[in-house]
Amino acid sequence: MTEILEGAQRGLLTHSLFGQLLTVHLKNYHSSTYKSLLNIIQDLASAADSQKVRCGLLVGFNPQLWGEWNNRSIAISDKVLNGTEQWMNTHGDVFLYLKTHDQDTAEKLLEEPKRRLEGLAKNHIDCVVMGKRHDSRIIGGRYHDGITNPNDRISLQEDILINGDYKGSSFAFTQRFLFDWEAILANTSESQNRIVGRRIDGSILSQHATRGHIHRANVRDSNGDQRKLLRQALPFGQVGHHAGREEGIMFVALCNEQQRFEDILQNLLGQRKDDPADQLMQMVSGVGGSYWYVPAAKELGVSPATPSDALYEHPHWKVSSSNGYLFYNFQDYLHAMSEGRYKEGDAPSPRLMSLIARTFNHWRDGWVHNTHFPRLPHLAGSEGKRKEMEAIPIPTRKAKANFETLTNLLSAPESKLAQKYELLRSYPKELIVGVVPDFTYGRGKEVMPYLSKDEEFSFWLKKQLNEFSSMGHIIPDLDHLVRNGLGNMIVDLEKRLDKDASRATFYDSAITSLKGVQGYLRNWARIADNEAVHARKHNESDDADNMADVSDRLRRLVDEPPQSFQDAVQLLFSFHCCLHLVGELTSIGRLDQILWPFLQKHPISTDRAQEIIDCFFLKIGEDAIISRASIRDYVVCGTGSINGGWGNWSQGGGINQWGQQITVGGYKAAAGEAQDGCNPVTILFLKSARRLPVNAPSVSLRLNKYTPADVIDEAAKALLSGGAQPCLFNDDKICKALVDSGVREGHVEVQWARDYAADGCFEPMPAGATDFAFINVMPLLALEQTINEGATYAAAGSEHLRGLKASFRPPMAHSIKSFEEMQKIFLEQLRWLTIQSYDYILDHYGNLADVCPSPLLSTVIDGCVEKGRDLTDGGARFHMIAPLFIGVSNTIDSLYAIWKLVYDVESACTTLDELLLCLINDWGFGMIEPYQDLVLAETEAQQNADRYKEFREAALALPKWGTGAADPVLQKIGAEFMDSVVEIGKSVIREPHPLLAPKLENIRKKYGPDFDFVVTLGAGTFEGYTGVGAVCGASADGRRKCMPLASDTSPAPSPQDLPPQPAFRNIYGVMKSYRQDAIEYGIADSAPVDLTIPEDFPLNDLRHFIKDYAAGWVGGNLITLTCADLQTLQEASKDPEKYGLVRVRMGGWTEFYSVMFPEHQNHHQRRPTVVPGRPDEKGYEIDNGDF
Repeated sequence: MTEILEGAQRGLLTHSLFGQLLTVHLKNYHSSTYKSLLNIIQDLASAADSQKVRCGLLVGFNPQLWGEWNNRSIAISDKVLNGTEQWMNTHGDVFLYLKTHDQDTAEKLLEEPKRRLEGLAKNHIDCVVMGKRHDSRIIGGRYHDGITNPNDRISLQEDILINGDYKGSSFAFTQRFLFDWEAILANTSESQNRIVGRRIDGSILSQHATRGHIHRANVRDSNGDQRKLLRQALPFGQVGHHAGREEGIMFVALCNEQQRFEDILQNLLGQRKDDPADQLMQMVSGVGGSYWYVPAAKELGVSPATPSDALYEHPHWKVSSSNGYLFYNFQDYLHAMSEGRYKEGDAPSPRLMSLIARTFNHWRDGWVHNTHFPRLPHLAGSEGKRKEMEAIPIPTRKAKANFETLTNLLSAPESKLAQKYELLRSYPKELIVGVVPDFTYGRGKEVMPYLSKDEEFSFWLKKQLNEFSSMGHIIPDLDHLVRNGLGNMIVDLEKRLDKDASRATFYDSAITSLKGVQGYLRNWARIADNEAVHARKHNESDDADNMADVSDRLRRLVDEPPQSFQDAVQLLFSFHCCLHLVGELTSIGRLDQILWPFLQKHPISTDRAQEIIDCFFLKIGEDAIISRASIRDYVVCGTGSINGGWGNWSQGGGINQWGQQITVGGYKAAAGEAQDGCNPVTILFLKSARRLPVNAPSVSLRLNKYTPADVIDEAAKALLSGGAQPCLFNDDKICKALVDSGVREGHVEVQWARDYAADGCFEPMPAGATDFAFINVMPLLALEQTINEGATYAAAGSEHLRGLKASFRPPMAHSIKSFEEMQKIFLEQLRWLTIQSYDYILDHYGNLADVCPSPLLSTVIDGCVEKGRDLTDGGARFHMIAPLFIGVSNTIDSLYAIWKLVYDVESACTTLDELLLCLINDWGFGMIEPYQDLVLAETEAQQNADRYKEFREAALALPKWGTGAADPVLQKIGAEFMDSVVEIGKSVIREPHPLLAPKLENIRKKYGPDFDFVVTLGAGTFEGYTGVGAVCGASADGRRKCMPLASDTSPAPSPQDLPPQPAFRNIYGVMKSYRQDAIEYGIADSAPVDLTIPEDFPLNDLRHFIKDYAAGWVGGNLITLTCADLQTLQEASKDPEKYGLVRVRMGGWTEFYSVMFPEHQNHHQRRPTVVPGRPDEKGYEIDNGDF
């Protein structure tokens, strides 16, 4: 990493506030002139090096002249520079840029060299005396200069310094720009910000400022990555002797590709030379400068940079967590990791740091560019042929679309579409290659259509489904893939086809789809070949050899099973890419269990294995969006059906939700005595999660009492790194819950339960063997219906009167005389909603098979190939359905509040019917007709509003469930409610309600008498806590109308309409509320508790907590911990670029805080924060054995 840097002129790295730039035109180009010039440069550089306060000299030459003097050809393009009056090419033979800490030093050091240079110069030496404020602000002290400079070692190597025979050399562009102050001051302050593209505090404006300077002053390479310049400009002069009015700026910039300057100048100009696209260019004029070659230190005979030279980090970015693991932004991360400042001392390898820098540049491009994926062409090729395709079975069409997508459209090196939309992005240092498309659950996807117009209309009318309806959201059996390889899988399918012609359509479609994957591998082998050729052309032999190795591997994997650890990682990643490219957004599974046998069989060094996993990790997360201004909504009616039907859902929280879960740790997938399966690969993944600040993959860690201490230690450190991962499963609870979810003894065998992994979010299921459907059940709406005569009241008012009528009509509120009576009505309402949810799932089961089958995914789902049935057609071994009871915390708190405000003789202050009016009128903040006469009784309405607000204050002051509150009534209400949820959720399907029984029987007739569902009750809101809250009226816990619910089974956040008021609670005390069989074993789909820990949470205390949780001393079966201080989140809301690496837990994955909409950001600021504590022995006996 340092080899290139140490080849550079030492002065190139010098940061300064003052200096002088000399431009010299030589009298002649004799060898004696060259020698004299070098002597002057060497003497001046030595004098600068000897200063007590660091100074530096940077020297550049006319490229043609330097080439003639050194028998080299240095090609330069200057068409754009010479093609407009916006700037001026005044040429020159050499420039000397002396950087100092004050003007006197510069003047003193240059006195003799100037005299000597004048003897060589054709005419007067052009000298620009420069200097800027100590805060580095320019343009009247308004803007930070050079704020995004690539000053870290990695970026300097990647974007600024030339590798190869002349390591450390560079190219430079200089231009003396004059400011037009009249034009500048004619703009308002906000207009000036838009022109620059930043605010005066340094925060970036979004890409919508398309004519802003930072939007125009960048270029992207063929991979879609921003390529940087190192700006070392300084202002000069004053207008009218006013210190706040610089005359102009001497622009000096460096990079390792001279064409980059031309491309940027063209971007600044746009299409019209007389009207620059960059508005800043309309307020400055270039009056002199040129392109230059900046020789390496060895070429000049001057001092090179050394590893000990301090690199300048702009103060704007020098913010990070005091815990030493959590980084806030790209720049600080790169500086710390490359300069040996990382707390653990195990920074990623130089290879990885290079790739991370490229990834950061790719992400950063989202602030200024917006590339939207196009609609893919129809399989038929033309409108006229679409009707003809109706004769071809839909599975066959889907397979052909898969083949065309994978082999030609989205991976062929010659594909213009794949090139334009960055699906061929590759780097010669990569150990794992391929690209996961930026399709997510929130933003949707693009797939190749194959239905005719008539079919499209028919399926929309009946089911609202289409080619976009595949969901993924399950776990493929990638172990089967790497054990057998693509060639053997195809041979097996061909044999089955010969034996069972009745399943020909399925087997044919599966074979065609797998051949598409083979085509994908062949294409990427060609891409690697091209990278190898390019690397050899640039004398980068190590990179060339690496790409040749990658190419050989890909060609072998077309037919052969993997042999080495790297083989296996590459094949499963390639297959993962293919699944996502065809619209199957799947998770990845238990990778430590899958990969460990390969490492055992073909051992490599731990460092090499870590590098492979790090590369894999980075590939998974490289396409993230970090600016919500980049968002494009690809979702159409029918996109992503999770249960065979379709409806709109909350998209805004799932912007970067790829479903790319990796599960590590946990019991081995075997019956008998439980054995922990942690192995060295487990540690590799946890280290990647700690050291690589990506949002995907999202790591889930399965814990049990046998989990090794080093795994717990690494998990604790990873959590402190702020990635909100790993999320923590308790094996003994989840495994038992999964076994109990079968409808009969032995339905879910122990070995399968022990082989669970997290699917696209966090739902645990037997890996590689399960289809999955879920649907929401909303207890809070059941409570609204209970007190509002069967109607929900968010929509109450002049249109819907008391609200949306939804269920049976119970007694009016004033007739409900006791809390027990109200509870009984509430549970009956909840039972109705639960039956309704099961009814929907059963009605829609199997719908996708006729519209959007999954032939590729089916090849890696246990049971499908054996049965000859598609995943969507009942082919999987297990069929899991999950009603998700969402908003449980708000519901429990609301039930308790009704008890306290209405029925408790010690605290009652209102009646149930008055409380209903209060809630309909949003606690007095939304007084509505016909419940208030807002015209004739305005005073009365205001009095009622004031009274309702008093009720809210009383509700907010009550203890809340899930916080460790010791109130026995609250705990009793919570326990009874969770018990009821489990009883209702299981009983209405296991002893089928009369409505459900015939539908279950029809499903068994279709799929066979042994067909049964695995029923895993859930409580996950995922990212939808804002969306589901939007359909709920005000709730008795103090929550306002349509405001977010608590996430998953977490304690309710503080009110969104009030300032954040974090309550720091004992982490053990909080988890007491979840020490209940109904939660730990009854909610088999997991009952996530999402908590925030402060950044200074002691590492040792976190280790102890994880160990206690693993041992079963702590309540709950799934915990997620986001490490972030409230102040960090608040600052990140103001300056998302400065805090671009801050990540939080969003339901089933990790999200960049900067990309979240304000509603989600506000929710996270109000989530409960937990602090260290010690377990209360009375509440935490170990009462669960191995499972």
